[in-house]
Amino acid sequence: MRISIVCDTYLDYIIELRDELEVVWDKINEKYKNIKEPNTIGFAFRCLPDEIGRKTFRRFDKDDAYLTLDIATSYEKYKKMYKTEIRHDLGYTFYNYLEESLKKYKFKEINTKELLSDIKNWCNEIGWLEEEVDYSKDLDYPE
Repeated sequence: MRISIVCDTYLDYIIELRDELEVVWDKINEKYKNIKEPNTIGFAFRCLPDEIGRKTFRRFDKDDAYLTLDIATSYEKYKKMYKTEIRHDLGYTFYNYLEESLKKYKFKEINTKELLSDIKNWCNEIGWLEEEVDYSKDLDYPE
């Protein structure tokens, strides 16, 4: 199994935050590389204008063993937030959606508790999934 992320956004912060997660994905991809189903969990972080009407969705393609988790967030909401606030909100959004998705699909090869624990621990190491927003970092206001 491997995890990948793509972004569709007007905000540079979303791309910067995706890049922060690379170290976490590398650890997951190494530890869980022998899992065949799902072969890939592909996240899409979409921070788009509300008027587009893009909705969050998940899909599992059995032929490719590919789980798609397409997460839509509000550009109008995020453009008013500090980067640290976006990190907090996006972190819990993706983590909770992954947790719900793994409950829904129940992949036999995945120990869901262990995977989610690993993700939470590795995210905490890089300042993600903290209980509260840490206003001591990333206080550049979006333009």
